[in-house]
Amino acid sequence: MAKRASSRTKSPTASKGPPRGDSPAPVTISARWLVGAFAVAVAAAAVCAYATLCLLFYQGQWQMVLHPSRSVTATPANQKLKFDEIRFDYTETGVPKLDGWWIPAEPAARWSASTVLYLHGGEGSLSNSVDDLATLHSLGINVFAFDYRGYGRSAGLRPNELRMTEDAHAAWSYLTATRHLAAKSVVIYGSGVGASLGAELASALPAPGQPAGMVLDGPSEAALTIVSRDARAKILPLSLLLKERFDPADALRASSLPKLFLDRDGAKSRTGQLYRTAALPKEYFELRQNGYEATLRRFFDEVRP
Repeated sequence: MAKRASSRTKSPTASKGPPRGDSPAPVTISARWLVGAFAVAVAAAAVCAYATLCLLFYQGQWQMVLHPSRSVTATPANQKLKFDEIRFDYTETGVPKLDGWWIPAEPAARWSASTVLYLHGGEGSLSNSVDDLATLHSLGINVFAFDYRGYGRSAGLRPNELRMTEDAHAAWSYLTATRHLAAKSVVIYGSGVGASLGAELASALPAPGQPAGMVLDGPSEAALTIVSRDARAKILPLSLLLKERFDPADALRASSLPKLFLDRDGAKSRTGQLYRTAALPKEYFELRQNGYEATLRRFFDEVRP
């Protein structure tokens, strides 16, 4: 019996892809959306740039007011003066933070029992003040001067108002606690930004431990005035960012200590402004006149008779 051959015809395998009618529709981005996204990106970049500018200013604003130097190119020896180099204000590890000079008066000098604490300005280092120190010493008084941190041979931190104020207090402590000088035997002499530091130091000391008086030699303009002159600062919120002040006006209005203002620029200068608003007792002298040394002698006689 013959076998019946069954033939089955197999249909070709169907395609597994999606039907042609189900293809994804192309995405369309409107020009308005693109413009908005671009604007947001530009605004975000601008905010980041402005925030960076504010941060850089906040961290580096001291450089607009202070111009320190690490060089010590002259010492009192250049004026043929005897002096002791003093290292003081030691850290917990025994490292001195501050470097200064003690220039002793002659034993028989007029104010050999009195001392000038000299606070130099924000330019250069103590070397720039050697001539002034020699003049003060020639009057017959002991002189103690030092470099703030970031200046001269003192420790290497960058200076700012807070650190310099701390350094001024450390110098006062060295004179009164280490050398055991009576507070009333010390006259604070501040030049430039040192005048601001001196006024703040004197105002912070308790009444029984205040100095005999203070000399303000050409006080510098307040930091706000200096910074505001820079065109780059005009776009910044200075009231929020400015941490450097160097403005002794409030301290001088509240101080009852004898004050001598030495003006190098005329009565309309910053010195004249501070003198007019300072509390009594106070004196004023223009350094363009002759009589600088005579004026200092008269003032020392008044506060250290």
